[in-house]
Amino acid sequence: MGVFAYLSSSTRQPEPEESDIEIVITTADEVPRGGTINVEVNLRTLHPTIKDRPAGDIRGEVTVLVDGPVKQELVAVGLHNANVVFAGKNVLLTGGHAEFVAEEPGVYTFAPGEIAVTTSDYPLKSVPKNENPADSTTTVV
Repeated sequence: MGVFAYLSSSTRQPEPEESDIEIVITTADEVPRGGTINVEVNLRTLHPTIKDRPAGDIRGEVTVLVDGPVKQELVAVGLHNANVVFAGKNVLLTGGHAEFVAEEPGVYTFAPGEIAVTTSDYPLKSVPKNENPADSTTTVV
């Protein structure tokens, strides 16, 4: 788990605004060669939302940058707010998932990249302010 600096903009606020976002990327510690690496992603904003949001109103995806024997970008889809979010509170999005088959042995790291979020009002795009460090590691044996 880490706190990462992002620049976020939307149709409501086109000028990018800096915000910190807590992101958790979870992967297995070890996977056999040819096995599937499941990547789970959850995130929490560290700034309050401006209005009440019903459960399921916020949906999102996070690009996950994979480094190691094979470099690639995955998109963890399925993020959503499972609970009502009240104005002035942080937003928790859970359920993000991506996967790939690990054909090459070695150590893989996973770092959060761009975030795309859609509410019933507007889309929001967040890009890392700087290159984000890895948040999870998996060894393929």
